[in-house]
Order: sequence, then structure tokens, then C-alpha cells
Amino acid sequence: MEASEEEGAGEMRPKEFDIDPANANLIGFASNVTGAAFTLTANDSGDSLAHRVSIRNDSGTNHAGKTVTLVGTDADGHSLTEVVTGPGAAATVESAGYFLTLTSATPSATIGADTFDIGWVDEISTQTIPVNWRCDVGPRIGVDVTGTIDYTVNEAYENVQVEGQSAIQAASQFPITALTAQTTDVAASGTPGATAIWLVVNSYTDTAEIQMHLSQPDSY
Repeated sequence: MEASEEEGAGEMRPKEFDIDPANANLIGFASNVTGAAFTLTANDSGDSLAHRVSIRNDSGTNHAGKTVTLVGTDADGHSLTEVVTGPGAAATVESAGYFLTLTSATPSATIGADTFDIGWVDEISTQTIPVNWRCDVGPRIGVDVTGTIDYTVNEAYENVQVEGQSAIQAASQFPITALTAQTTDVAASGTPGATAIWLVVNSYTDTAEIQMHLSQPDSY
């Protein structure tokens, strides 16, 4: 995700975020891992975005009684660990969290000679974008889409700039109603008093892109 900033009229400082997600890749982190220890062949998707992680069971054995511990970083670059229930027979499971990087995936017990694939799916999150909570005017957000894509813009009210704390992990997520599960170009305002926003892509097809434009007065 790339951001650019331009000086606008008065104290407005418009910003543009260009989001070009990598195609979903169910073997992106590793293909055919097996046994009691999994070795990853990649640690990120290469698009500077955080994706939900997929674990696909290539066998007919039910491994749902096991877990896989995922360790990496979230969209803001803070440490993220999640324990995911193992996949059933010929099934695929996904993480609830969005991983910018994945450094390890460790099973709770061996899967024997069976194999899993570990990759990323078509659900992503941008990093937290702080906004001016002191302003009595909420941030104005415009989203432009290319291709087939479903997105939501969330906002938060916690102190999102606490050192060492991930805003996305700590914040209560409040979807902006006019920007929830949208598939077309939409412009709407956030809520005065919000401390941050971030965009979540719920699904997309290959080659889809999205741009988010943000502006808000510096002071009230």
C-alpha cells in the first residue's frame, strides 16, 4: 500500500492510499509441509498488506483435533500470535487475524506423513491510519474500486499511538455504516472523535485494486 500527501486549501491535507493486493495463494507461505515441524518458504505476500492465513489439509485425515500456532506481525508491524484449529479431512481453515508477516507455523502434534499447504486468502487489512480526534468534523473518506472487490472501512476510538501496542489488535472495531460491505465507489464521513481508520477487504478477484482518499481539517 502506497500513500501520497498533497497540500490542499486551508488546513486540509488530502492523502491517497493505493492498495494493490497480491492474488490469493494457498501455497504462498509453504507447500506440502509435513511431520511435527513446518518449514515456511516465504514470510509475506509481497504486497505490504496483511492477509488472513489459510491452512489446507491435502489428505483425507481429520486433523481438527490439533492446532497450529501462527506467529508473525499484524498490519501495523506489531507481534501477532494466533492458535488456529487444524483442518478437517480435505478441508481449509483460516486465521481470524491479518498477518503482514508470518515467521512460523507450528502444529500441536505431528500430522505424520500427511501434508498441509499454508498461504494467504482474499481477505486483507491496511495498517491503522490515525485521524484528528480533536476535530469536530469527522474525516472525509472516498473509496475508488477497480475490478470486483468488497470492502469495509473501520474506525476506532482508543489511543492508537500507544508505543508497542497494535491499534488494530487493541481497538474496538466500529464499521462506518456507509462504508460497510461496499463493492462500488463510495464517499462518506467518519465520526468526529474517532482516532483512526483502516480499510479491510472482505474479498476480491485477481487484479482488483482499490484507492482510499482521506481528508480532514488539522484543527477545529
